[in-house]
Amino acid sequence: MRVKVVVGGLICTGLLVAGCGTVSGQAEPENPTVSQPAFNPCDDIPDDAIRSIGLDPGTEDRDILGVNQPGWNLCAWNNTSEFVTVFAGSYALGDIRRNGDFTEFTDIDLDGQHALAFKTVADTRGERCYVAVDAPFGVTMVSAMVTSSSRVGPCDYVRDAAAVLIPYSKN
Repeated sequence: MRVKVVVGGLICTGLLVAGCGTVSGQAEPENPTVSQPAFNPCDDIPDDAIRSIGLDPGTEDRDILGVNQPGWNLCAWNNTSEFVTVFAGSYALGDIRRNGDFTEFTDIDLDGQHALAFKTVADTRGERCYVAVDAPFGVTMVSAMVTSSSRVGPCDYVRDAAAVLIPYSKN
């Protein structure tokens, strides 16, 4: 259950780009015509790629606790000390920069492609990092969270994971 809670928290944090939060009244889509990106991380990233970054493909968790998020495709995997979520959304890299929930932006080169590394304001323990790149459909974002038993820091881990996983969003 802890994994589901952690993954759910990670995913909601990542969806802050889209405004994940509290609503009141009847649940209706904000934009019912929003389309899903063509890239679906759960379907388009092979198990071998997940294994190559040290995660268990059998831990695959689609959406947020099984609930689809309009305009987003996302998938998460983990092992005992690292958790990764890949997001595909119709937002732009600039939307991430403008979001006040994100901080410590760093422009990086990810195998010859401009990428943006960043953290969340809410992560006071330094356990999470993100990398995002422009994609044909909008943005691909990878988040990583590590526990204290991890042998690597979250920012190093997410950069390595993003270098392996993001190329699948271009196919």
